[in-house]
Amino acid sequence: MNNPKALEAQEYLDFLYIEEATSEEGEARRIKFSTSQTVEALKRAIAAELNIQHEWSTLDVVSSGKELSELNKTLASYGIYDGDTIFYARDTQPAARPPPYSPSALPGGAKVLNNVMFRDLDGKTLILHGIPELWSVKQLRHKLGVEKHISDQVGSFRFIWNGKQLVDEKSLVSYNLVDNCTIHIVLRLPGGLLLGSI
Repeated sequence: MNNPKALEAQEYLDFLYIEEATSEEGEARRIKFSTSQTVEALKRAIAAELNIQHEWSTLDVVSSGKELSELNKTLASYGIYDGDTIFYARDTQPAARPPPYSPSALPGGAKVLNNVMFRDLDGKTLILHGIPELWSVKQLRHKLGVEKHISDQVGSFRFIWNGKQLVDEKSLVSYNLVDNCTIHIVLRLPGGLLLGSI
């Protein structure tokens, strides 16, 4: 493959962007990686990039709101293409993990949403777990403020999901929120709308 055009074309193939889901910086790194490789190989590559090779199994990886959990499955089989962004987070220690998620964990069989992500345009992402789908948007807003220590700011946030602004009085189930969803945050200001950061 000494053909200069073929080498140049190859430069634009077999790469992904990786970004830490809990990072406040929102910076993505470009890594050389083929989507024909497995999830385990991706976790090992991210661990090598972070210089934590021996901790590769503690990484959780997510793409398009879906956790990539099957280690032997290829990225292409998840519908991932060259240039896509993969989010990663370090998992908790196995001894500290909560019991497995059960969709009917609440009385009456109400579903609990996990990995509800909030993202601003600066790339900062906050994640909440264990959100009852019967909650109102206002209750979700309050939990975000208390749990992430931003109670003084959440009142000025507009939440956007699936192209719709979430209204405080409506329930989460009325918007069909799902596990691993990403709610975008826009800052409300008098006199207009300004895209803001958390």
